[in-house]
Amino acid sequence: MPKLPNRKPLSPSEIEEFFQTHGHLNYRYTMLWRHKTAVDTKAKIDYGDAICAYESALIECRVLMEFLGLGVTYATGSPVLVERHDYFSFDGSRTDEVKAVDVGGTFAKLSRLSSSERRLLSTVYHMAHKATAHFTFGSDHMEDPSILHKCIPVIDRLLHENLYDLVGKKPHQHTK
Repeated sequence: MPKLPNRKPLSPSEIEEFFQTHGHLNYRYTMLWRHKTAVDTKAKIDYGDAICAYESALIECRVLMEFLGLGVTYATGSPVLVERHDYFSFDGSRTDEVKAVDVGGTFAKLSRLSSSERRLLSTVYHMAHKATAHFTFGSDHMEDPSILHKCIPVIDRLLHENLYDLVGKKPHQHTK
């Protein structure tokens, strides 16, 4: 497990909080699936809620990739998926960031992803970075918005392989 700057490991009760019905992981899992579930089931969702659900799913893909130890680099000019196990720190010595390894999971491995999945994840990460996390102008970041719905099952699979299956838990998706 990567060294956490100036932070003790999470206690068993702190870890359990992440998995509670209204805990961090289930909240994030709901954000991940809400828009796709509404589209797939043809549920009535008004335009404003649809925008919010889409944008939250998009940024949640990026958040969960980082939680799973993935990120992108732009060394080639285009986004390329990489393993990134470092923790964000404002001062270079402390962090409050939590990753899958901190709650009983493992980091995702690029070697377990197909080249098309790596491209898909890097594209969606970039879309979230440019379209949702930051205001941009004249950016060429947008792909067909439906690409998000292709990414969600991949993120879901990675969450199961690298966390839920390892700790013997199931995610809870809040649908209403």
